[in-house]
Amino acid sequence: NNEQIRKILLTGKKNKFNAVTDTLLYLASRSEHVEKLIRPSLLKKKVVVCDRFLDSTLAYQFYGLDVNIKMINHIHNEILYDVKPDLTFILKLNVSRALKRVNKRKFLNRYDKFSRNYYEKVQNGFLKLAKKDKKKYVIIDTSKNIHLVEKIIYNKFLKQLSKWEN
Repeated sequence: NNEQIRKILLTGKKNKFNAVTDTLLYLASRSEHVEKLIRPSLLKKKVVVCDRFLDSTLAYQFYGLDVNIKMINHIHNEILYDVKPDLTFILKLNVSRALKRVNKRKFLNRYDKFSRNYYEKVQNGFLKLAKKDKKKYVIIDTSKNIHLVEKIIYNKFLKQLSKWEN
């Protein structure tokens, strides 16, 4: 299942897989997730909330690891069944501050071991994606108080939910 694939991806050395293998494994996990949980839920008219989806692959693998975007888009077209997010939150953060928090963790995953430069490319990738469609993306500055960030997300989500209900 998709969680078993994610566990394989997140454990071990940072250079455990080449960039293409890494991407294909994430896409395999996404395929399982869409097929077994997301699509059936949407067909039942349920609201689905994900903490990562196709934009994460574009930011981490295309912008971060320079994996061929045509390959990523082609596979997404095959596995998503036209499933697309209606709203995406991009949490903008100070990379230095984020890396300090990561280094305090008791257990580091493979991605926690990547370089500052990698995370700057990923962050810039997310911001480039958000600039393409300002209606679909909400960029939130996480340097603000965590409770304010939570309130912004909650209110934007409720606003989107009311659009779906009408």
